[in-house]
Amino acid sequence: MDYSIMHKDKAIALADENGISEIIIPELCPACFAPGMPLHIWLDNRCIDVHRSHSRKLFKALRLRNPDDLNEVIGIGHGISITDNWWIRKTDENLDYRSLKEYNEEIADIAFYGSSESDSGNRKGYLEFGTVGSYEKAWRFLDGSWYMFKQGSTQELLSEYYSYQFLKHMNVNVAEYEMHNSISEETGIRSSYIVTKDFTGNANVDFEPFCNYFHDHDEPEYIIPRLEKDLVKPYVMMVFYDVLLHNDDRHNQNAGVLRDSETGKITGLAPYFDYNLGLISTGVPRIDDVRGNLFTDSILSNTVCCDILKRELPDRDLIIQSTEAAEAETSAVFDYITPNYGLINDYIIRTYDFLAKSLKIK
Repeated sequence: MDYSIMHKDKAIALADENGISEIIIPELCPACFAPGMPLHIWLDNRCIDVHRSHSRKLFKALRLRNPDDLNEVIGIGHGISITDNWWIRKTDENLDYRSLKEYNEEIADIAFYGSSESDSGNRKGYLEFGTVGSYEKAWRFLDGSWYMFKQGSTQELLSEYYSYQFLKHMNVNVAEYEMHNSISEETGIRSSYIVTKDFTGNANVDFEPFCNYFHDHDEPEYIIPRLEKDLVKPYVMMVFYDVLLHNDDRHNQNAGVLRDSETGKITGLAPYFDYNLGLISTGVPRIDDVRGNLFTDSILSNTVCCDILKRELPDRDLIIQSTEAAEAETSAVFDYITPNYGLINDYIIRTYDFLAKSLKIK
Protein backbone atom coordinates (compact mmCIF):
# COMPACT_ATOMS: atom_id res chain seq x y z
CA MET A 1 0.00 0.00 0.00
CA ASP A 2 1.28 3.48 -0.90
CA TYR A 3 0.56 6.57 1.17
CA SER A 4 0.81 10.33 0.80
CA ILE A 5 1.67 12.23 3.96
CA MET A 6 -0.07 15.57 3.79
CA HIS A 7 0.14 19.01 5.34
CA LYS A 8 -3.23 20.62 4.74
CA ASP A 9 -3.71 20.04 1.00
CA LYS A 10 -0.04 19.55 0.10
CA ALA A 11 1.71 16.19 -0.23
CA ILE A 12 4.92 16.61 1.77
CA ALA A 13 6.19 13.01 1.74
CA LEU A 14 5.43 9.57 0.32
CA ALA A 15 5.47 6.26 2.14
CA ASP A 16 4.71 2.57 1.78
CA GLU A 17 4.40 -0.34 4.19
CA ASN A 18 8.16 -0.23 4.81
CA GLY A 19 8.23 3.44 5.81
CA ILE A 20 8.85 6.86 4.30
CA SER A 21 10.05 6.51 0.73
CA GLU A 22 10.45 10.13 -0.35
CA ILE A 23 10.56 13.59 1.23
CA ILE A 24 8.86 16.14 -1.02
CA ILE A 25 8.69 19.36 1.08
CA PRO A 26 11.18 18.92 3.95
CA GLU A 27 10.43 22.28 5.61
CA LEU A 28 6.81 21.22 6.23
CA CYS A 29 7.56 17.70 7.42
CA PRO A 30 7.51 16.61 11.05
CA ALA A 31 11.00 16.82 12.55
CA CYS A 32 11.37 13.05 12.86
CA PHE A 33 10.85 12.36 9.14
CA ALA A 34 13.66 10.74 7.18
CA PRO A 35 13.70 8.28 4.28
CA GLY A 36 13.23 4.76 5.57
CA MET A 37 11.64 5.78 8.89
CA PRO A 38 8.80 3.36 9.76
CA LEU A 39 5.45 5.12 9.72
CA HIS A 40 4.42 3.75 13.10
CA ILE A 41 7.16 5.82 14.82
CA TRP A 42 5.25 8.95 13.85
CA LEU A 43 1.71 7.57 14.03
CA ASP A 44 2.14 5.93 17.45
CA ASN A 45 2.57 9.39 18.97
CA ARG A 46 -0.61 10.75 17.39
CA CYS A 47 -3.04 7.89 18.01
CA ILE A 48 -5.47 7.25 20.84
CA ASP A 49 -4.19 5.13 23.73
CA VAL A 50 -5.55 1.62 23.18
CA HIS A 51 -5.53 1.01 26.96
CA ARG A 52 -8.21 3.63 27.64
CA SER A 53 -11.44 1.79 28.34
CA HIS A 54 -13.46 4.13 26.16
CA SER A 55 -11.06 3.70 23.25
CA ARG A 56 -12.20 0.10 22.93
CA LYS A 57 -15.80 1.30 22.68
CA LEU A 58 -14.71 3.85 20.10
CA PHE A 59 -12.99 1.16 18.05
CA LYS A 60 -16.16 -0.90 18.14
CA ALA A 61 -18.28 2.04 16.99
CA LEU A 62 -15.86 2.73 14.14
CA ARG A 63 -15.58 -0.97 13.28
CA LEU A 64 -11.83 -1.01 13.81
CA ARG A 65 -10.94 -4.67 14.13
CA ASN A 66 -7.21 -4.45 14.83
CA PRO A 67 -5.69 -1.23 16.28
CA ASP A 68 -2.23 -2.61 15.41
CA ASP A 69 -3.08 -2.80 11.72
CA LEU A 70 -1.42 0.29 10.24
CA ASN A 71 -3.44 0.26 7.03
CA GLU A 72 -6.72 -0.06 8.93
CA VAL A 73 -5.84 2.72 11.38
CA ILE A 74 -4.87 5.05 8.53
CA GLY A 75 -8.00 4.15 6.58
CA ILE A 76 -10.25 5.16 9.47
CA GLY A 77 -8.42 7.93 11.35
CA HIS A 78 -6.01 9.25 8.70
CA GLY A 79 -3.56 10.39 11.37
CA ILE A 80 -5.62 13.53 11.96
CA SER A 81 -4.87 15.68 15.03
CA ILE A 82 -6.72 18.82 16.09
CA THR A 83 -3.56 20.76 16.99
CA ASP A 84 -1.69 20.45 13.69
CA ASN A 85 -2.24 20.12 9.95
CA TRP A 86 -0.52 16.80 9.21
CA TRP A 87 -2.45 13.77 8.04
CA ILE A 88 -2.07 10.72 5.84
CA ARG A 89 -4.09 9.09 3.12
CA LYS A 90 -3.81 6.18 0.77
CA THR A 91 -2.41 7.51 -2.48
CA ASP A 92 -5.50 6.53 -4.46
CA GLU A 93 -7.95 8.19 -2.02
CA ASN A 94 -9.69 11.45 -2.89
CA LEU A 95 -10.33 13.08 0.49
CA ASP A 96 -11.13 16.60 1.69
CA TYR A 97 -8.89 17.51 4.64
CA ARG A 98 -11.33 20.03 6.10
CA SER A 99 -14.21 17.57 6.17
CA LEU A 100 -12.01 15.12 8.09
CA LYS A 101 -11.74 17.71 10.89
CA GLU A 102 -15.41 18.60 11.15
CA TYR A 103 -16.91 18.13 14.60
CA ASN A 104 -18.70 14.85 15.28
CA GLU A 105 -20.45 15.17 18.65
CA GLU A 106 -21.55 11.53 18.74
CA ILE A 107 -17.99 10.28 18.35
CA ALA A 108 -16.77 12.78 20.97
CA ASP A 109 -19.40 11.45 23.40
CA ILE A 110 -18.25 7.86 22.87
CA ALA A 111 -14.59 8.81 23.36
CA PHE A 112 -15.36 10.82 26.51
CA TYR A 113 -18.26 8.98 28.16
CA GLY A 114 -18.09 5.58 26.48
CA SER A 115 -21.54 6.04 24.92
CA SER A 116 -23.76 8.56 23.19
CA GLU A 117 -27.45 9.40 23.44
CA SER A 118 -27.41 9.61 19.66
CA ASP A 119 -27.29 6.45 17.58
CA SER A 120 -27.13 8.04 14.15
CA GLY A 121 -24.20 5.98 12.95
CA ASN A 122 -22.51 9.15 11.68
CA ARG A 123 -18.85 8.23 11.23
CA LYS A 124 -17.73 11.33 9.34
CA GLY A 125 -15.54 14.18 10.55
CA TYR A 126 -13.00 14.04 13.37
CA LEU A 127 -13.03 10.54 14.87
CA GLU A 128 -10.90 11.21 18.01
CA PHE A 129 -8.09 8.90 16.87
CA GLY A 130 -5.61 11.73 17.33
CA THR A 131 -6.69 12.50 20.90
CA VAL A 132 -3.63 11.16 22.69
CA GLY A 133 -3.10 10.47 26.39
CA SER A 134 -4.05 7.90 28.99
CA TYR A 135 -7.12 9.69 30.42
CA GLU A 136 -10.66 9.59 29.06
CA LYS A 137 -10.86 12.70 26.93
CA ALA A 138 -12.29 14.18 23.75
CA TRP A 139 -12.12 17.30 21.62
CA ARG A 140 -15.32 19.34 21.26
CA PHE A 141 -15.94 22.27 18.91
CA LEU A 142 -17.79 25.06 20.73
CA ASP A 143 -18.38 28.67 19.64
CA GLY A 144 -15.80 28.46 16.87
CA SER A 145 -12.98 26.90 18.90
CA TRP A 146 -11.81 23.42 19.86
CA TYR A 147 -11.73 22.45 23.55
CA MET A 148 -10.23 19.37 25.14
CA PHE A 149 -12.52 17.75 27.74
CA LYS A 150 -10.62 15.50 30.18
CA GLN A 151 -11.70 13.36 33.11
CA GLY A 152 -9.73 12.63 36.28
CA SER A 153 -9.94 12.07 40.00
CA THR A 154 -10.81 14.99 42.29
CA GLN A 155 -7.16 15.25 43.36
CA GLU A 156 -5.99 15.31 39.76
CA LEU A 157 -8.52 17.88 38.63
CA LEU A 158 -7.80 20.10 41.61
CA SER A 159 -4.03 19.85 41.09
CA GLU A 160 -4.34 20.78 37.42
CA TYR A 161 -6.68 23.70 38.04
CA TYR A 162 -4.61 25.06 40.95
CA SER A 163 -1.44 24.77 38.83
CA TYR A 164 -3.10 26.70 36.01
CA GLN A 165 -4.25 29.47 38.33
CA PHE A 166 -0.82 29.68 39.93
CA LEU A 167 0.95 29.91 36.56
CA LYS A 168 -1.59 32.40 35.21
CA HIS A 169 -0.93 34.73 38.13
CA MET A 170 2.80 34.26 37.57
CA ASN A 171 2.22 35.62 34.03
CA VAL A 172 3.50 32.38 32.51
CA ASN A 173 2.60 31.22 29.00
CA VAL A 174 0.18 28.48 30.07
CA ALA A 175 -2.76 26.81 28.32
CA GLU A 176 -6.21 27.96 29.49
CA TYR A 177 -8.18 25.67 31.82
CA GLU A 178 -11.73 25.68 33.15
CA MET A 179 -13.50 23.35 35.56
CA HIS A 180 -16.93 22.01 34.67
CA ASN A 181 -19.28 20.33 37.13
CA SER A 182 -22.65 18.76 36.47
CA ILE A 183 -25.09 16.56 38.35
CA SER A 184 -26.92 13.82 36.49
CA GLU A 185 -30.70 14.14 36.66
CA GLU A 186 -30.96 10.36 36.40
CA THR A 187 -28.36 9.25 38.96
CA GLY A 188 -27.90 12.36 41.09
CA ILE A 189 -24.11 11.86 40.87
CA ARG A 190 -21.75 14.78 40.38
CA SER A 191 -19.52 14.64 37.33
CA SER A 192 -16.43 16.84 37.15
CA TYR A 193 -13.99 17.34 34.31
CA ILE A 194 -11.49 19.89 33.12
CA VAL A 195 -11.63 21.77 29.82
CA THR A 196 -8.64 23.15 27.93
CA LYS A 197 -8.85 25.51 24.98
CA ASP A 198 -6.86 24.57 21.88
CA PHE A 199 -3.84 26.88 21.98
CA THR A 200 -3.16 26.49 18.25
CA GLY A 201 -6.34 28.34 17.30
CA ASN A 202 -7.75 25.50 15.22
CA ALA A 203 -4.30 24.66 13.81
CA ASN A 204 -3.44 28.18 12.70
CA VAL A 205 -0.02 27.02 13.87
CA ASP A 206 1.26 23.45 14.16
CA PHE A 207 1.97 22.04 17.60
CA GLU A 208 4.80 19.53 17.35
CA PRO A 209 5.63 17.51 20.48
CA PHE A 210 9.16 17.04 21.74
CA CYS A 211 8.95 13.31 20.97
CA ASN A 212 9.38 14.17 17.27
CA TYR A 213 12.71 15.79 18.13
CA PHE A 214 14.05 13.92 21.14
CA HIS A 215 12.20 10.58 21.10
CA ASP A 216 12.04 9.27 24.71
CA HIS A 217 14.90 11.40 26.02
CA ASP A 218 13.11 13.84 28.34
CA GLU A 219 16.06 14.86 30.55
CA PRO A 220 17.16 18.51 30.50
CA GLU A 221 20.78 17.51 29.91
CA TYR A 222 19.71 15.81 26.67
CA ILE A 223 17.17 18.38 25.47
CA ILE A 224 18.92 21.68 26.21
CA PRO A 225 21.96 21.22 23.90
CA ARG A 226 19.60 20.26 21.05
CA LEU A 227 17.13 23.11 21.45
CA GLU A 228 17.15 26.25 19.34
CA LYS A 229 18.81 29.01 21.32
CA ASP A 230 15.62 31.09 21.73
CA LEU A 231 13.79 28.12 23.26
CA VAL A 232 16.27 27.35 26.03
CA LYS A 233 15.08 29.95 28.55
CA PRO A 234 11.35 29.18 28.26
CA TYR A 235 12.16 25.47 28.44
CA VAL A 236 14.22 25.90 31.61
CA MET A 237 11.47 27.97 33.18
CA MET A 238 8.96 25.22 32.32
CA VAL A 239 11.20 22.76 34.17
CA PHE A 240 11.44 25.22 37.07
CA TYR A 241 7.66 25.44 37.40
CA ASP A 242 7.43 21.64 37.16
CA VAL A 243 9.71 21.52 40.20
CA LEU A 244 7.56 24.00 42.12
CA LEU A 245 4.37 22.13 41.20
CA HIS A 246 5.75 18.64 41.88
CA ASN A 247 4.96 17.69 38.29
CA ASP A 248 6.72 14.52 37.16
CA ASP A 249 4.62 14.01 34.02
CA ARG A 250 6.65 16.20 31.66
CA HIS A 251 7.28 13.50 29.08
CA ASN A 252 7.91 14.41 25.47
CA GLN A 253 4.27 14.39 24.40
CA ASN A 254 3.48 16.93 27.13
CA ALA A 255 5.83 19.60 25.77
CA GLY A 256 6.59 20.88 22.33
CA VAL A 257 7.03 23.75 19.92
CA LEU A 258 4.75 25.81 17.70
CA ARG A 259 5.53 25.99 13.99
CA ASP A 260 4.34 28.45 11.36
CA SER A 261 1.82 26.49 9.31
CA GLU A 262 2.93 28.15 6.06
CA THR A 263 6.72 27.98 6.37
CA GLY A 264 7.27 25.27 8.97
CA LYS A 265 9.56 27.55 10.98
CA ILE A 266 9.52 27.17 14.77
CA THR A 267 7.93 30.26 16.30
CA GLY A 268 8.32 29.41 19.97
CA LEU A 269 7.78 26.94 22.77
CA ALA A 270 4.19 25.79 23.14
CA PRO A 271 2.26 27.01 26.19
CA TYR A 272 2.83 24.90 29.30
CA PHE A 273 0.10 22.32 29.82
CA ASP A 274 -0.87 19.09 31.59
CA TYR A 275 -0.42 19.35 35.37
CA ASN A 276 -2.96 16.76 36.51
CA LEU A 277 -0.24 14.52 37.97
CA GLY A 278 1.37 17.28 40.04
CA LEU A 279 0.90 18.58 43.60
CA ILE A 280 -1.49 16.38 45.61
CA SER A 281 -2.64 14.14 42.75
CA THR A 282 -0.47 11.20 43.81
CA GLY A 283 -0.06 11.89 47.52
CA VAL A 284 1.61 14.48 49.72
CA PRO A 285 4.31 16.56 47.99
CA ARG A 286 7.43 16.57 50.18
CA ILE A 287 10.72 18.39 50.24
CA ASP A 288 13.57 18.33 52.73
CA ASP A 289 14.77 21.82 53.61
CA VAL A 290 18.41 20.62 53.61
CA ARG A 291 18.54 17.97 50.87
CA GLY A 292 15.69 19.03 48.60
CA ASN A 293 14.08 16.22 46.59
CA LEU A 294 14.37 14.46 43.23
CA PHE A 295 12.85 17.43 41.42
CA THR A 296 15.34 19.95 42.81
CA ASP A 297 18.22 17.51 42.27
CA SER A 298 17.39 17.31 38.58
CA ILE A 299 17.32 21.03 37.87
CA LEU A 300 20.24 21.95 40.13
CA SER A 301 22.49 19.34 38.53
CA ASN A 302 22.29 21.15 35.18
CA THR A 303 24.63 24.13 34.73
CA VAL A 304 22.50 25.82 32.08
CA CYS A 305 19.41 25.57 34.28
CA CYS A 306 21.28 27.07 37.22
CA ASP A 307 22.70 29.94 35.16
CA ILE A 308 19.27 30.84 33.76
CA LEU A 309 17.52 30.57 37.13
CA LYS A 310 20.10 32.86 38.73
CA ARG A 311 18.99 35.53 36.24
CA GLU A 312 15.31 34.69 35.90
CA LEU A 313 14.15 33.43 39.31
CA PRO A 314 10.84 35.19 40.06
CA ASP A 315 10.40 37.40 43.08
CA ARG A 316 9.43 35.52 46.23
CA ASP A 317 6.57 37.91 46.97
CA LEU A 318 5.06 37.12 43.56
CA ILE A 319 5.29 33.40 44.35
CA ILE A 320 3.40 33.93 47.60
CA GLN A 321 0.79 36.16 45.95
CA SER A 322 0.25 33.58 43.22
CA THR A 323 -0.28 30.75 45.72
CA GLU A 324 -2.84 32.88 47.53
CA ALA A 325 -4.61 33.75 44.27
CA ALA A 326 -4.55 30.11 43.11
CA GLU A 327 -6.02 28.97 46.42
CA ALA A 328 -8.81 31.53 46.22
CA GLU A 329 -9.69 30.67 42.60
CA THR A 330 -9.50 26.92 43.17
CA SER A 331 -11.48 26.88 46.40
CA ALA A 332 -14.26 28.87 44.69
CA VAL A 333 -14.56 26.16 42.01
CA PHE A 334 -14.06 23.17 44.34
CA ASP A 335 -16.45 24.52 46.95
CA TYR A 336 -17.78 21.04 47.74
CA ILE A 337 -14.50 19.81 49.30
CA THR A 338 -12.06 21.21 51.87
CA PRO A 339 -8.53 20.23 50.83
CA ASN A 340 -5.51 21.38 52.80
CA TYR A 341 -4.36 24.25 50.61
CA GLY A 342 -1.77 25.14 53.22
CA LEU A 343 0.03 21.91 52.37
CA ILE A 344 0.20 22.88 48.70
CA ASN A 345 1.21 26.49 49.30
CA ASP A 346 3.84 25.49 51.84
CA TYR A 347 5.40 22.99 49.43
CA ILE A 348 5.67 25.57 46.65
CA ILE A 349 7.21 28.25 48.87
CA ARG A 350 9.63 25.85 50.59
CA THR A 351 10.72 24.47 47.24
CA TYR A 352 11.27 27.99 45.96
CA ASP A 353 13.27 28.86 49.07
CA PHE A 354 15.41 25.73 48.71
CA LEU A 355 16.24 26.60 45.10
CA ALA A 356 16.98 30.23 45.92
CA LYS A 357 19.31 29.16 48.76
CA SER A 358 21.04 26.54 46.61
CA LEU A 359 21.57 29.11 43.87
CA LYS A 360 22.83 31.58 46.48
CA ILE A 361 20.17 34.11 45.61
CA LYS A 362 19.24 36.46 48.46
